[in-house]
Amino acid sequence: MINANNIAELLNYIKKHKKIGNLRLNIKGKDIKITKSKKPDLVLQNDKIIFNIKISKILRQCCEIIIPLLTKNDNFLIGQIGQSLDGKIALNNGNSHYINEKESILYLHCLRAVCDGVLVGVNTVIKDNPLLTTRKIKGSSPVRLIIDPSLKLSNKYKIFKDNNQNIIFTNSNKQKKINNTLIVKFPKKNFTNNIFKYLKKTSFKNILVEGGPTTLSNFIEMKLLNYMQFIISPTLIGSGIDSLKLKPITNLKNAIRVENTISKLGKEIVMTLNLNS
Repeated sequence: MINANNIAELLNYIKKHKKIGNLRLNIKGKDIKITKSKKPDLVLQNDKIIFNIKISKILRQCCEIIIPLLTKNDNFLIGQIGQSLDGKIALNNGNSHYINEKESILYLHCLRAVCDGVLVGVNTVIKDNPLLTTRKIKGSSPVRLIIDPSLKLSNKYKIFKDNNQNIIFTNSNKQKKINNTLIVKFPKKNFTNNIFKYLKKTSFKNILVEGGPTTLSNFIEMKLLNYMQFIISPTLIGSGIDSLKLKPITNLKNAIRVENTISKLGKEIVMTLNLNS
């Protein structure tokens, strides 16, 4: 059976063995092996995913979205945001609990489990005080990467109260000691690009850019992302905070139009934009 206790192991097994080609796997708990059996538990063949083993509908959908990303790329930088149908991530007063369904949280934790780092802007930490872990599944949590130009953060936030690693990127000269955190300083000029270059030099293969709107928009406009995912709730909010803050354009010829896939995730949909296309 594939469940929350072994889904991370399965995804990471595929991540490590994708170069073998078509995979035929037997799965027993957390024990995953390549097999020559005529009816393996899981088959990856010609972009098809065949399950011959019990798996919940939502975990199947998570696999169907994430596995193609793993098998088609040696590494990737992927942006992700949850929003309403009319492109809002929160009300004007900041309330965002909850626009998306609980299934989207499970999916997000699966995506985090195959990423080496998860990157957010300082406002996401201040407003949401997130953990940025894989606690909904039994997977390894990524290194937390925080863009904090003015070095506003302090040890009061949740991410500094566990033993998981953090890296803060700043252009401030403030002297601070923050728990379980490496502080990396860059000048204001080319700040985001310097962060990107820094990450490229690390051992990180897959990086998830999880928010907020300003950070995601900067990475999109600088063409640093390989993929951008929107988890879209069938909800209309009206006024509220937009999911992106891209610079205005004056001609639709300049709109971003790329290849995409649309996947079902419970009551919601996930639209994945291929920004390499």
